[in-house]
Amino acid sequence: MTGAEPRAAADPPTTRAVTVAALLAVLGRPAWWVLAIAGFLVRGGILAFLVAVVSLPSPLALSNVLGPVVLPVALGRVSAETVVVLGLAVGFVVSWLVVGGWFAAATEVSLIREAHGAARDEGLPTGPDRPRGRWLVTRSAAVHLLAHLPTLAAAAFATIEAIGVAYRELTNPSDAGPIALRVVVGTAVPIVIAVGLWLLGEIVGGFAARRVVLGDASVGRALVGAVDDVIGRPGGGLIMPVTTSAILIVDLAAVLAIVTVVWTEVRDRLARPLDDPLATALTVATLGAAWTLALVVTGLIAAWRSVALTFERDRVSASATRDSSRDRDNRGIHAPPTGG
Repeated sequence: MTGAEPRAAADPPTTRAVTVAALLAVLGRPAWWVLAIAGFLVRGGILAFLVAVVSLPSPLALSNVLGPVVLPVALGRVSAETVVVLGLAVGFVVSWLVVGGWFAAATEVSLIREAHGAARDEGLPTGPDRPRGRWLVTRSAAVHLLAHLPTLAAAAFATIEAIGVAYRELTNPSDAGPIALRVVVGTAVPIVIAVGLWLLGEIVGGFAARRVVLGDASVGRALVGAVDDVIGRPGGGLIMPVTTSAILIVDLAAVLAIVTVVWTEVRDRLARPLDDPLATALTVATLGAAWTLALVVTGLIAAWRSVALTFERDRVSASATRDSSRDRDNRGIHAPPTGG
């Protein structure tokens, strides 16, 4: 026998391998960046971008705005006007969650389908193709919302705690620092819990959405399967999405810090635009470039995170199909003979 004997089958790829493959696939497809940044912004990422250019009000301004709302709530004497304001705020948040969640789910479904097709074209392991089910976007939005129910509960608790801390700081300040910082420090534990549950909800909702799109699973089965993905496979079901999410958060903080620095310079220049028109124009152009850089890089990393989840779900599905087929073959080989 001459030459090396070829292996019967290639070794199945690991989570690390499909994560790297997802990055390479995303780098060559800028259209995916657009889908990812659109979904990221409507799911709440726009708030992070606004924080970079919106100056926090002074403690006196916050006291004038929040005082009439916080004090009655803290004392248990809620007026009709306060109820209306709180009702409008809750209605706005719920509408944003429903409408924005549906739009974000539409971008996610499209990106999942594109990534699944790319995995198949590039020879990566994929699960069996199933006919497209109905209401994929609505079901994907539903699993995300349901996965974030613990987040909403934790956020509500953190809000109640923040109102109590704000009341104490408004009536009896603990120090002379910014009131917003004092409120955040006073509610640090509930905020950390809410952020942790948000990240977990994003992971569970992401895997559940892929079970809906790729496996046509019902909302309930998709959520149960996604929880099993996270608990049963901590490497690919938890560590990988947490790592890519952490990279996204660090990137977002870095690029928005650049935007904040540039915006500070632009604001100072715009206060006296005629002093040096050329410098003002260049500063405004720099702000536009910084915003573009922030959107592009964030879209790239968000797309990588999304595609890595899809590739991982495909890898696990293909492995399960392969194991099931091997079990059937083994049962056929070792089954006792029947007949005469």
